[in-house]
Amino acid sequence: MDRIRIAFIGCGGMSSQLQRCIPMIPEFNFIATCDLVEERAQSNARKFGALRHYTNYDQMLGDEELDAVAVVGRPEDKLHRDIGIECLERGYHIYVEKPPATTVEGAKSLVDASVRTGKTGMVGTMWRHAPAHQMAKRLIEEDDFGRVCQYHTRYLAPSPRIHSSDAPFAWPFMLDQAIHPTDCMRFFMGPVNDVFSFDGTDTDTGTVSISVNLRYANGAVGTMTLGIGPVLEAMVYVKGSNNQAIQVLETRKLRRYRVPTWSGQGGGYADTPTEEWDLNTAFHSIGRPGYLEEMQHWAKSLLQGVQPEASLEDACQSMKVLKAISDSIETGTVISLS
Repeated sequence: MDRIRIAFIGCGGMSSQLQRCIPMIPEFNFIATCDLVEERAQSNARKFGALRHYTNYDQMLGDEELDAVAVVGRPEDKLHRDIGIECLERGYHIYVEKPPATTVEGAKSLVDASVRTGKTGMVGTMWRHAPAHQMAKRLIEEDDFGRVCQYHTRYLAPSPRIHSSDAPFAWPFMLDQAIHPTDCMRFFMGPVNDVFSFDGTDTDTGTVSISVNLRYANGAVGTMTLGIGPVLEAMVYVKGSNNQAIQVLETRKLRRYRVPTWSGQGGGYADTPTEEWDLNTAFHSIGRPGYLEEMQHWAKSLLQGVQPEASLEDACQSMKVLKAISDSIETGTVISLS
């Protein structure tokens, strides 16, 4: 196919951010929008160039000739999971916003449907598509960097607050926020073998504070500091065995630290060579780095007939890590995923 005929189910705030990207991607032919609120479906179709709008997705799927469908809305199983599976079974490739389901089992059901139907699925964890993270991945794969041996991430978000200790621990926060740094971690480090977590969460105020220790299948070790904070804060740090390191701040600014210069006296270091790039993509008028790039990646993957990243399987594995973090806090033990 020369152009990919797509439609969006859901026209809320997050979906509108993604639909805003579609006119910038010539590989897409934006056929239709759908939302229970007709004004939203009609407004988005008008603003972002869709040919038609609907309030009933079943009617849209019956009336239109489509190649792929994006399902973007609240983290409810009746939306991402159930409509996602229905779209796969009706012969469409899909994109679903994170989380793909509210449980690991639900995420696995989407994976199974994709395998069963031979259709691909992508999940909207856009951190891995942000230009700074893409560049960081290329740099750590260079021979000079050596073997990746250590990883750290710090992620604080203003919401959602947690006022319950129900199992899995802090699950709304995990699904809505922690899934982003977790998917990005797997993008850099690969599979996780072992997880051991602590928490300092205050259920009276709903403030979440989590510290996670990790061991990866490649032998590296790492940490994640996750929680609710006054502002959105994100930091990723990857160290290589050749004494180099990469740091990404706020998914925009990348720093590369070279081998430190030994001063030769006094036990100190001097002039650690540092390179820095600011990869802010605000000129796209898209909310954050990664949204446009993930839609571009989806288009390229569909044209090439390959599974996109993050795939439904990627998201399922990330949710297993999130569940392991929760289980470790609840049991006080190391959780093995290997």
